[in-house]
Amino acid sequence: MLMKKDFATGLLLNKNKGQKVEEKDILKSLSDEIIQEMSVWNSSHPDATFLEIEIKARELASRLEARLIQGSAQTRETDKWSERGEKERPTCPHCHVPLISRGPRKRNLQGTRGRKIELERNYGTCPKCGAGFFPP
Repeated sequence: MLMKKDFATGLLLNKNKGQKVEEKDILKSLSDEIIQEMSVWNSSHPDATFLEIEIKARELASRLEARLIQGSAQTRETDKWSERGEKERPTCPHCHVPLISRGPRKRNLQGTRGRKIELERNYGTCPKCGAGFFPP
């Protein structure tokens, strides 16, 4: 299922059908995929040791972990700080000048198991020093 985040609503869109997809549906689908993959792996590795099973399970579970982290962090990006007055906007930590919004940008982070976590957040720049930030 190809997905794209609608930044305005915070919902995901199914690129193939243009339908909104809830985060919980994506998590359920991913869980089903992980269970299926583990089942296939178990069938093809009947003599696997406990350690090998544990390693495979952690590898698969890390996909769900990364998605949970991404979804939770993304729900916190509902604040449209760019629409606030100058005195209410985040400030540059160096110059203490209100940031200018440059709109939503993708930010790639790495989870503890090395999984990619992609966030779409409002990006801002300092009009004085030119530094760019993803404000907290």
